[in-house]
Formats: sequence, C-alpha cells, structure tokens
Amino acid sequence: MYDGTKINHLAASATLLLSIDRLKFALPINEQTGEVIRRPRRADDRGLTFTLIPQLSGNGYRVELKGSLHNFYNHVRDRAALGNSDQFIVDHLLTALDHLVTAYQIDPFNSKLNNIEFGVNVALPFPVALVLQNLVSYKNRPFTRDTRSDTLYYQCETQRYVVKLYDKGHQYGLTTNLLRVEVKVLRMEYLRSRGVCLTTLADLLNVANYETIGALLVDTFKAIIFDDPTIDPTRLTSRERSIYENGRNPRFWHIPDDLTPTQANTNRQRLHRAEQRYRALLSHYRRGADWQTKTAELIAQTWEQLTTVSDDLLTRIDQHRAAWTDLTFGLLLSDKIQAEKLEDNKKNPQNTDTQKIPNSCDGAAINPPETCHELTNLTIPVYGIFSGNLPATCHELTTPEKPDLSRNNPLYLGVIHDTSNTHTTTGPGAIICPVTKVKIDDPWPGQIFVTQTTLRTDRDLLTELEQLFTCYRKGSKEDQPTRTAHNVRNIPSNIRNNLRRKLIRTIYGPGGGQLSLFAASDMVRITDQERAALDYWKGTRFELPI
Repeated sequence: MYDGTKINHLAASATLLLSIDRLKFALPINEQTGEVIRRPRRADDRGLTFTLIPQLSGNGYRVELKGSLHNFYNHVRDRAALGNSDQFIVDHLLTALDHLVTAYQIDPFNSKLNNIEFGVNVALPFPVALVLQNLVSYKNRPFTRDTRSDTLYYQCETQRYVVKLYDKGHQYGLTTNLLRVEVKVLRMEYLRSRGVCLTTLADLLNVANYETIGALLVDTFKAIIFDDPTIDPTRLTSRERSIYENGRNPRFWHIPDDLTPTQANTNRQRLHRAEQRYRALLSHYRRGADWQTKTAELIAQTWEQLTTVSDDLLTRIDQHRAAWTDLTFGLLLSDKIQAEKLEDNKKNPQNTDTQKIPNSCDGAAINPPETCHELTNLTIPVYGIFSGNLPATCHELTTPEKPDLSRNNPLYLGVIHDTSNTHTTTGPGAIICPVTKVKIDDPWPGQIFVTQTTLRTDRDLLTELEQLFTCYRKGSKEDQPTRTAHNVRNIPSNIRNNLRRKLIRTIYGPGGGQLSLFAASDMVRITDQERAALDYWKGTRFELPI
C-alpha cells in the first residue's frame, strides 16, 4: 500500500502550524548577534516532517511535508513500535489521512504529491536472503546495496522511480521472513503514463487506481533479473555456460551512456534476446521451485488483500471526501498578506484599529468579536480553520484594499510581473538581485541576478535556493551552483510566459484557434503589475489584444 510521500507545497497555513504545540519548530538564530536567520525550520511529529521554507521575496513560508503515512497511522494508534512492519490496508489509510487533514488543517485537494511510495510487506516461505542476495539487474541497471545498514537493503534507481527491496523482518527484529518490495516514484508523470490518476493527497483514496498500481508493482518485480544458486554450471554446454555467466553478471546488462540513439536501441534489442535465453536456461536447469514466480504471486495476493474495499468502507471514503470538500479550509489572510498588512499599518497608523473601512464592519478591533453583523448566525472562524463560503465584506475576511478581481474567480491571475529590469541600486555600481534580494556589490556589465560564482562562495544561500527548485535536478550535467543560478535567471521569464499562456487559453480557448464572441478587454481583467509584464511583448507579434 502507499507509504512514504513528499509534498513540496502543502496546502496548509504556516501560521497555524507554528501554533500547534505538537510541532516544535526550532528558530534559527545567529549565536553571535542574536539575529534570526532566514533558514528552513523543521518539526518532526509521528513519522512526518514539516518544513517551513522562507519565501524568496517578502515574509511568509512555503510548507513542505514528507514522511511515512504508514508510520503516522501506527503513531496515531499508539503502535509506534511497529513502524511500517505490519500490513497497511485502505481502512488504515483513510484513518491516517483524516487525522492528517483535521489535526494540521490541511486541504487535501490542493496538496499536490511530488513523490509517493507504494509497496507490500510479503511473508515468504523461504529466507529473504534468497531473494536479495541473488539480485542482478533491473531495466539494464544494477542493484546497489546500502552498506551502512545492518539490514539487507538493495535498490535500483531509474530516472523516474526507484525499486527497493529489503529485509523488513530483520529491520524490526521479527521472526518471520518478511520481504519489503517497494517502488518510490520520483516523477509523478511515471504513474500518469501508466493510466494512474494520482495527483493530490486526496487522490490516495481513489479506489480505481489500486488495481493498476498493484499490477505495476508485480510487473516491476517480474522484470528483475535474478541469479539462481541451484544452477550447476558443470551440467551446461559451453554455449549455455556463456549465457549463464553473462546473465548473472550485472555489468553485462549495462548500456553505456555515450551511445547514439541508434546504437542504444541496437544494444537494447540484443540484451532483450539475451534475457529471453537466460530466463529459458534458468527455467530448464533450475532445481526446486521457481521462487521468483512464487514471490510475484505472493506480492499480488498481498496487494489484493490490502486494497480490497467493502461497500461500507467505500461509503465511508465518500463521506470523508464530501466532508473535506464541504469544510475546505478558509485561509482568510495568507501569511504574506498578513505581513503586508502589518507593514502598511506601521507606515500608516491611521489605517489601523480605529479607521472606518467602507462597506465593511465598523473598525478592525485589536481583539475582534467572535461574531460579525455581516454574517448572520455565523461565527467567524480563526485563521486557518474551515470557513466555508463567507462574504468578502467583513474586516476579518479582507484587507483594507480590495483586489480588482476575486481569487476565487477562474479568470484571476495572481502572477507577479517581470522585475528583471527594475533592480535597485544600493551604492555606486551595486544592485539587488530581484529574485533573491541579495546585494551584488560589484556586478559585471548587464548583470541582474546572482551568479554561480556568488553561490559557490555563499553555501548557505545555495542550500536555501536549491530546496526551492525541482527543475534540472535530475539528469542535468550542470553542477549545483550553476544549476541553481540557472533556475534563478528563469524565474522572471517563467512568470511572464506563464501569464501569457494563461491569457491565451482564456481568450482563445484550449484549441487556440477560434476567437471568443466577446472582446478580450471585456473578458479579462489584469492588474497593473500584469500589464507591465505583458508590455514586454508590446510592438511584437507576441503582443496580446488586451
């Protein structure tokens, strides 16, 4: 069943998480000056790790979540000692997700999964070492062993996922032969390409995915090439002995990285034929049962047992999803808006407590009332609690300056304009990077952003920035500072291009060919910042008719 997960942008309030007693977020402080350092803050709780990562510009945090749902469930049920060594069924998953949503005020429908692990704990009728010590290759890649662990742990990493096999029984001191077979998805496109609809935290309860994922797990294990210790090489002909010796050698299956596409394809076809001959040889000369086939059957049986959903459970799943939908967490004021409001109040004291706000409640008191005359028979919820659909005319729900277009409107485009040409100088020749807000004292002509040279000398800044980017992490030949500087330079153009693409879809529709019946200026309302970003294409063939 599902286990480890990672969400880079958890739909939860950082302010609320900081107020939860269970979460102990350490405050990073410079021991010499006492200054609070802008560094990620972490808190561990019941198998989960919450990380608050400072936004690059302004105040506030991005919330990241990672950890084991299986471990979390056992902690909730006061069975922490079991870890993830027992069986984790759909009913347990529902309990874990419901507790996660309600305890930490998380919106599961907008918490996008970045990594997910799925697998089973299989009880074998033979030693787990028989499987692990005979691993050879998977998809032309060798398995590697974690030599730092006393437990037999092997994995094979591909570009989009990792295949893991290890002795779960030994890990938890059990007397049973318990094999853990698991796939860790690094890129969610891998599942989408297999027909699995798994995007958000709430999608983990999509029952339609279970059969497909189970079949994917079994097929993955079947595709592994194993050695068989029962084969007696003396009984083989010279040709068969060559097939056997090559097949049990991980290096034989490796495809060099420097081949052309044609050469790589030729190698794959050659190795496919070699694999068929090797498997046929094992089947013919094997003494005893085919333990790989037996293990694959047990994996399929175990997965079916874990994911069997009764009518009663299906009803409860629907009820919980409906409850989560009806009780969508109302983030009344985001951390950023709150910070901006406080800053504005400092600059303009007349806009604070006693100032009248047109079309709103009378004054935003320091200790706001529990009810509001604009919300008949309703209680104003605290920040981060489920709020439902509340009107935007109360001082508790809006900032003094009402935005041009509601964020709930599908045409709202909350995009920051391109600031690549508006840097601020702080001295003769000095500039401020518009993305990182880092001062560059001696920029080279035309420089706007921090460079890889700066990042090589400031490892703290490099570490902070690296955690915010996922693009170019895998498969890139650039080193870490160069890759991160590349990502920083891409931010303004990405914002500008994304805004233009959204407007094109709004004006022309998904097909992009037929104009709407209405003028673009009547359909779309954009802010001055967005207008400034669009002016980048003014006078060119990319200019939009807005």
